[in-house]
Amino acid sequence: MGVDHVKRCESLVARTSTRALFAGLVGSALEGIGLCPSPMATAYLIELLDGQVRSPDCTGGRPPARALAESLIAARRAEAISRIETLRELGDRALFVAGFFGDSLRRGLMGRSYYGEIGRGAYAALAASLAVTPREDSWPQLFEELADCFAEFSEVLAEVGDHACPRKPEDLQRLYARYLETGSVWTRRRLLRLGCFLPPLATTECWQ
Repeated sequence: MGVDHVKRCESLVARTSTRALFAGLVGSALEGIGLCPSPMATAYLIELLDGQVRSPDCTGGRPPARALAESLIAARRAEAISRIETLRELGDRALFVAGFFGDSLRRGLMGRSYYGEIGRGAYAALAASLAVTPREDSWPQLFEELADCFAEFSEVLAEVGDHACPRKPEDLQRLYARYLETGSVWTRRRLLRLGCFLPPLATTECWQ
């Protein structure tokens, strides 16, 4: 899934009430995957999708992977307000990329596992930063949940992308080729939910 797929999503979003659209798609994805997050996390995923798909940066493709790692290191050293804002942006961007662009990420140092580490690290650091001051809200718990369930939530976003924007044949071909190459459990589940018949593979990759 690449920039063309996001543009097809953007075309649909332009004709639709976005929050209502994503609320329905996220609900269906959660049910299909069998995931029961907190209501706050569910609402956060809906808002994240709405904001990212409408962002001018969205159609430009994913950011350089190394830039995310450098930003995470810098954010952990920044002053409180800047650190919180940057960590949230990093976590959100990594989650969106891992979900919407996950099919195009290759194995290796800059693959899906890399974005998972960046996203989990950003959300965990954000939760810790928010927890050090007296608070009466649930934001620290929310970001702890996003860190702990990062892989599952990225799968939810991928499922939303599948349903919001019908795939072209070449999209499925690339996804199937990735499955044959990696034996990824995550990719296998995606293909099965898309109605593909898959031969069993002896080797599987679990990136979570």
